[in-house]
Amino acid sequence: MKAAIVTAGARRGIGSICRLILLTAAIELTVPVAASAQERTPPDQRDAFVTWARQHAIPLPACRSPSDATGMDRLRAVVSDAHVVALGEPAHGAHEPLAFRNCLFRTLVEHGGFTAIAIESGLSESRRLHDYAAGGPGDVQQLARAGLTWGFGRFSENIELLEWIRRYNVDPAHKRKVNFYGIDLSGGERSGLWLNAGITLRDSLAYLSRTSPRRSRRARRAVAPFLDRFTQAGYTALAPGERTRLSVAIDGLIHVFDRNRSILIADATQSDYDWARRNAVAARQLETLFRVSPPGPPGEDLLPDDYKADAARDAAMADNVRWVVEREGPAGRVLLFAHNGHIMNAPTRGGIWSVYARAPMMMGQHLRAALGKDLLVIPISGGSNGPGLPPARPGSGSLDAALAATGRDYFLLDTRPARDAASVAGWLVQTQSLRANFTTENLLSPGTALDVVIFFDRLTPAKVSTGP
Repeated sequence: MKAAIVTAGARRGIGSICRLILLTAAIELTVPVAASAQERTPPDQRDAFVTWARQHAIPLPACRSPSDATGMDRLRAVVSDAHVVALGEPAHGAHEPLAFRNCLFRTLVEHGGFTAIAIESGLSESRRLHDYAAGGPGDVQQLARAGLTWGFGRFSENIELLEWIRRYNVDPAHKRKVNFYGIDLSGGERSGLWLNAGITLRDSLAYLSRTSPRRSRRARRAVAPFLDRFTQAGYTALAPGERTRLSVAIDGLIHVFDRNRSILIADATQSDYDWARRNAVAARQLETLFRVSPPGPPGEDLLPDDYKADAARDAAMADNVRWVVEREGPAGRVLLFAHNGHIMNAPTRGGIWSVYARAPMMMGQHLRAALGKDLLVIPISGGSNGPGLPPARPGSGSLDAALAATGRDYFLLDTRPARDAASVAGWLVQTQSLRANFTTENLLSPGTALDVVIFFDRLTPAKVSTGP
């Protein structure tokens, strides 16, 4: 993509799924898009699906703020007893998915017993937001800009979410508090160079220095030489022997946490221990990403081997989600929010990702294998892009086009019953496409990739905060 549309370095830094669109840009796009799946689908099967979808579509209320959550009763019935609801957005930077997420989360908390939200943002950075949402100090605007990676702190909808959670938590009538987490790799920023990756090591070392300086001395000394070089470029510059020493040092850091668990918890709190140890695990995740990423500075164009970095990132995110689920306990329920490509039970292929030598396994596939029916997958589909967003390519997104053909502008469709409907089951198992990142598309089989889909007839830009 042109640099005016996608931030420089997005290819190997943020991960190709998570390309950040500059909402102020509107220039001609040069992204190649795979032949539309709808052109390969027999018209009668598509028409049968459109008819079925029109009959089974569930209208949804407008969601303009977290407090506008009325009329969501039928959606709660669809969620049923799922312990993890994975809600996706078709692109980062659209208002409608963010506003809907806020309304949905309020509904699930107040009427469904949900206890946490986990979003596609850095795990280590989210500790500050977790504490603020629990009633801790700080200015929400400043915390969001520092604690939401990839520039997501700019979006007012994310700040509104944090403020609602905080108001809910400080109300003494609510005995069980709601938690906020980031589940992405730590240290991400819009340059794509992972310049802040060292936050994982520094936070872990600070905790150990405070709670057990003597027992952790050797592990801290082993990590110290790499603190200022723990970035994508810094790792690339390491000699093979140094890379080995870094890997051993991170393993040693995690071992200190595991070997001294009871002592460390006694000197602090269970929560402090959990986060500090997870930071060490997050450093391991980043070291894995750096190791499989192609050498050299990030570029705008995808390369065949870039699938390895995407696969490493999504495996890490899935592991972080499992950590969140464990922290929330048997009675916990989690709303997971990330890009459609991450949350669906399908690899990334098609569109700009057709260049990949192999379709990488995504977070949703890992979670489906781990959680089974306890996971509900709900991507969001968009019919068109409104002013301020790049124009969509005509004919892209066969699933989006079929949903738009229902003539309804905003609805939920539970596709699970259609798997047993002879007239439409065949269409669902075929390869279709879903628009992604405003201008390209993913190829998938709806029958296995998703459980429910939300459709908006038009996407508009997210609101950009003007705070400090």
